[in-house]
Amino acid sequence: MDELEFCIKSLSYPLGMLLEGSERRHGEFVRVTRNCITLPEVPFAALCYLTGIALYDSLDLVDKKRLQNDYRAMELFRRKMLGSKLGDVLRPYMESPGRHISPGERLAIDWLEFEARREKVEPYLERIVELEKTTGSREGLLKETGFLGELSPDQGLLLVYIADDERLRGLINAALGKNNPWFREAVIRYFKALQG
Repeated sequence: MDELEFCIKSLSYPLGMLLEGSERRHGEFVRVTRNCITLPEVPFAALCYLTGIALYDSLDLVDKKRLQNDYRAMELFRRKMLGSKLGDVLRPYMESPGRHISPGERLAIDWLEFEARREKVEPYLERIVELEKTTGSREGLLKETGFLGELSPDQGLLLVYIADDERLRGLINAALGKNNPWFREAVIRYFKALQG
């Protein structure tokens, strides 16, 4: 999983599944097809946003409706990035995404595969929710979540994705950062890419 896939999965795990194993090519526009994604030379944060929008646009209406909250997460990412010190550099790409995206193929999310993966990480979520009730503090929870070290970075992203609310997601991210060195390394690589 490269930094681009990490970024997309952090915003929308199901959309990120569409990137798995796809060949990366350089081109003038972001264009997604079944086995390949064409990527222009633009700042990484803009590339994340444009890729997310291109993937979302490739879906049918049913999947788009199902991922409405994920679309909102991408828009929140856009606003956050435009408000950052990189805002001026990102503005041309993030305020006019249509100029940088070329229509690709119609793609479909494999929801059966998504559910199979979800079932594998749900027990971890249940343990965290239970621990949150019994430990009584954030520090206590972080100490007790060593079991998260078993997860791959990909499973960690899915675990965060299926959490119900922002507060719980923040706790899981912190617990993964503390207890899972592979996840921590992936996060560091991702943030370095974001900063250019």
